[in-house]
Amino acid sequence: MSEVIHGACLCGKVTFDVNEPEAMGGCHCTRCTRWSGTGGATVVVVAAKNFRVNKGQELMKIYREDGFAPRGFCSNCGSSIYTDGGDKYYVAAGVLRDVKLKTAFHIQVAYKAPWDEIGGSAPQFPEYPPA
Repeated sequence: MSEVIHGACLCGKVTFDVNEPEAMGGCHCTRCTRWSGTGGATVVVVAAKNFRVNKGQELMKIYREDGFAPRGFCSNCGSSIYTDGGDKYYVAAGVLRDVKLKTAFHIQVAYKAPWDEIGGSAPQFPEYPPA
């Protein structure tokens, strides 16, 4: 049986499932820092086809900015839900329940806020991991 992680926004009006999560990691780019209001975003990586909204689709809104990935959020409470990377979604770990994954990577470390201190032993990449 494949792993499923259930999630919900702050108000609970949008619920969703992440099926077969691939990894969890931190992005420290300026966009994720501003999106999360913290030192970047901890996200669970999932194939786009494995992300499903169960309730509240009508409340989901997309923030778009030229040159950057679209970001989905709840229009009622403002919770950040995911970043749309095309074939992959990067789902905010904080809106998921019972995540058992460990942080596997940190990306965009060259752009992190000066007060953002990264702990743990996961590999850190100035931008993206080598291909």
